[in-house]
Amino acid sequence: MSGAPMSGEPMPGAPMEIPPEFKAPAPSTTWSADEKSAASAAKAVESVKALPAKYASIPAIEETMIIRSPQFQGKDQRVQLITSKGGDAKIMMPGITLTRLKDQVYVEMDGRPKYAQLKQEGTTLKALSEVMGGKLPLPTLIFLGGDPADAAAALTLGQNPTIVPAGFRAGADGKPDQILLVDPQGTEVVASVDPKTGLVTAIEMSLTNAQFPPGMRLPMTITFDRKVFDAGLPTPIAFDPAGRKMTASLDALDQPFDVGDTAPDFALQTTDGATVTLADLKGKVVVLDFWATWCKPCMMGLPLLDTFAKWAKESGKPISVYAVNVMERVAPGPNAAAERTKLVSEFWKGKAFSFPTLIDTNDKAGKDFQLTGIPFTVVISPTGKIASVHMGFDEAAVDNLKKDVETALAIKG
Repeated sequence: MSGAPMSGEPMPGAPMEIPPEFKAPAPSTTWSADEKSAASAAKAVESVKALPAKYASIPAIEETMIIRSPQFQGKDQRVQLITSKGGDAKIMMPGITLTRLKDQVYVEMDGRPKYAQLKQEGTTLKALSEVMGGKLPLPTLIFLGGDPADAAAALTLGQNPTIVPAGFRAGADGKPDQILLVDPQGTEVVASVDPKTGLVTAIEMSLTNAQFPPGMRLPMTITFDRKVFDAGLPTPIAFDPAGRKMTASLDALDQPFDVGDTAPDFALQTTDGATVTLADLKGKVVVLDFWATWCKPCMMGLPLLDTFAKWAKESGKPISVYAVNVMERVAPGPNAAAERTKLVSEFWKGKAFSFPTLIDTNDKAGKDFQLTGIPFTVVISPTGKIASVHMGFDEAAVDNLKKDVETALAIKG
């Protein structure tokens, strides 16, 4: 046989096949020379610099930003912003909600029965950006920050500070004006601006960079559905803790449990068919490591857990170590549980670890432990309380777990 690849596989070094939706030409190719002239570019610069002042004149605003791109596989991304001139604001993004009231920022995460309260002074944009660890990709909030130097970057969701206005197309017959912006790497943006209000109605982005294959461009369209209130918000922004627990850090908020919480009970089978419950393990420190066969960080972590499990056994202390298979990718259907058990059992047998794995065939344990990602390791005290939680791969897992179980063994009541 020759060394040619099988049918459908590209030759080594062959150009990547670019899907049609990523081959759209750059927007500037449809702009005339006059629309990209020096005079038009100057008009574009003037228009962009005017945006912060236009937004700053608004007493209150409520808007939904809708982001559409092929990379989202047909699922629009929506971000809702409510803010007033006084600086209070509420931002609802997928999975997280931020509320700014005076100098306090409240952070909520979907599915978490708690919230974080953080003191952050300064503008709303500065306060919320510091909480999130980077400037929020919200053009309206950036414009409300009032700095004309940030206005062009705001039209790239705040991500591209090198982009510059390069063309202007005046609207006609009620259509919005359009501003063309480009950056040195070839990314282009067309912003539509209502000539009556001076507010941005839509942003069309065509992204590219040196890492993209030749000819590839990532399209993204952002539209704004907004209401402007001349007399302030009809309902003031507020935050209601609703009986939830408060935490003072985002790290604690991201964790589904706090130390001292009661651990969810479970009844799961091993690869040998034996049933294990948390109730049966009362009086022991229990270490659970949630994993899946497709999870590369899990594969890095399991050998470390094996080292720890051997230490735990040799110590003679009441410590039980279990892996828990979750989120396994098997086809749905009446035989899914059996197929999953077979897949995991064969995989586990091949690894020959010194500790057993449990199999969450119906995904109940994953839901009860509020998993948002794996690997996820939890240490449970002999009384059934959460003693520690580790999210993600930890190269120091062996030493950290040794400390955690010693602490858990000392917990009384």
